[in-house]
Amino acid sequence: MDTRTDPVEIIARVGERDGRQRAFDVWVHKAMKAGWAVAVESTSLDRPGTECGVVEIEGLRYRIHHGKRVRGTVAIVPAGQHLIAATVKLTMGESDGVSFTSEFVHAAWVEPLVDEPA
Repeated sequence: MDTRTDPVEIIARVGERDGRQRAFDVWVHKAMKAGWAVAVESTSLDRPGTECGVVEIEGLRYRIHHGKRVRGTVAIVPAGQHLIAATVKLTMGESDGVSFTSEFVHAAWVEPLVDEPA
């Protein structure tokens, strides 16, 4: 029985500003660290959309994506209050009007290429 994490379950939290090349590289690194033999088939970093490239993992092909995929917590600082000042106050136990909400943030993930020829 294979105990490795399935490639489709590997999520690499990579920010939007890090870019698709970084997302591709981090996802490949995480997959290899999980014990998978990953071969890069192609990259597609200059096209619109979320696609970063295609990899082959032990006979199966996957497309790597980078986009809003995972839940993240975002702090909302009241108007006129500086973010660093609000952070310092939070570490001292004072909220001073700062609130938190959830939103989707960027990550890298794969989906299998089922029925797509090489």
